[in-house]
Amino acid sequence: MAIRTKIAAAMAVLLIVAVAIIGFVTVRVVSDKLTGQVDEQLRKATNEDNLSMWMNTVDVLGGADGAGGPEGPRLVSQYALLLFDSDGQVVAEQQAGTADDPDPLPDISSAPQTGLYFNVASTDGTMTYRVYAQTFRQTTTGDIYTFVVATPLTEVQASISTLTRTVLITGVAVAIIGILAAWIITRRGLRVVDHMVADAETVATGHLGHRITVADPRTEMGRLSLALNRMVSRLTDAITQRDRQHERLRQFVADAGHELRTPLTAIGGYVQLYQNGAAAQGEKLDRAMDRIGSENARLAKLVDDLMVLSRLDEEVGGDRELVELAQLAQDAVDDAEVADPTHPVGLIAAEPVTVVANEGQLRQVLVNLLTNARVHTPAGTAIDVSVKTEDGWAVMRVADHGPGIPAEHRQKVFDRFYRADPSRSRATGGSGLGLSIVSSIVAAHGGLIRLDSAEGEGTTIEVRLPVARLE
Repeated sequence: MAIRTKIAAAMAVLLIVAVAIIGFVTVRVVSDKLTGQVDEQLRKATNEDNLSMWMNTVDVLGGADGAGGPEGPRLVSQYALLLFDSDGQVVAEQQAGTADDPDPLPDISSAPQTGLYFNVASTDGTMTYRVYAQTFRQTTTGDIYTFVVATPLTEVQASISTLTRTVLITGVAVAIIGILAAWIITRRGLRVVDHMVADAETVATGHLGHRITVADPRTEMGRLSLALNRMVSRLTDAITQRDRQHERLRQFVADAGHELRTPLTAIGGYVQLYQNGAAAQGEKLDRAMDRIGSENARLAKLVDDLMVLSRLDEEVGGDRELVELAQLAQDAVDDAEVADPTHPVGLIAAEPVTVVANEGQLRQVLVNLLTNARVHTPAGTAIDVSVKTEDGWAVMRVADHGPGIPAEHRQKVFDRFYRADPSRSRATGGSGLGLSIVSSIVAAHGGLIRLDSAEGEGTTIEVRLPVARLE
């Protein structure tokens, strides 16, 4: 069942119940009010003056016409009057109504209890009387009589019937109007929901750029539309990021396969050459074995780099300890000078700089940065390394004075398997993973990395790590 139908049905039930309660209370209150007015009239009609006048008129106590008998004179009025003696016998009576059309007497056969108001039917059952009885003592004889006054409730009942019909008709009309109003209001109020459903279906069909129409933000639907738009935006971003990661993974697998295929092909070719007997004992075989060893070492280095990246993707920096960067940089500079004396390396570290990090990974950062600087600069190019603190950061820079990096390559040098010069990198055994490893290690330590390069002016790579707080 639609929500607007449920709301309209609930409104219908509430209106019907409310109208029924209001109608019942109204009829009951009016009925009690009219009955109270009749009771007040009956009470006033039973005073001693009216009793004495009526008793004298009918000559109850010894009238010549046979007092108390049915042949006595009758006074026609709005009240039916009955007089009972002390034995409970009717000694006089008078019908209500007009002389030409008197109403039947109330069906009272014996003296009723006095001081109470009650209803009785007429003798022929065609109408209902409201009755009140009062006891009086006759002053001359001392006899006790019960004086009963009754008035027809025909007008009261007619008024109540008219009021009941009016309440019913009005209640039904109000209920119908209320149901229609509730249906129209809910339909108009939920129109924005229909729009939201249509917008959501549009998004669900794949139009991720579509957004839900925003309603008045001061209303519940407006706040819901804003919340849904934020949710759709986040889902869209998550889907876009997932697709980007899938694309990067696909590219990574393709690049890794391409890099692995080259040394494997070379090794397989030399092995096949040896198996076919084309590489005889001597210099040719030695050269083949050297190439197999070289390609195997390159393959092992590539696999090691891939495993490092895999561990960095899963871990957050590894085991941490206090590491003194200046000493770490000095060790890396000494190793670089031994590994390649053709590139002079200088170090500027005025003071100790301590960070909380994984020492082995930071050593790899320095080794990779220095190796990258040596590989991509001509022999004799100087490399400068500096370590210092700056605004709560430990800043480590590796700068070379080589040819620099072209502008179109600067934003991609930290991507995996990316090379600005594939032919030269491959000749030196590079796989395009060195700077990717550096970027992953720095990110895992909560640091920042920045590259600054200009063609003909060299390249500077700056690594920033949080300085350790020593108590």
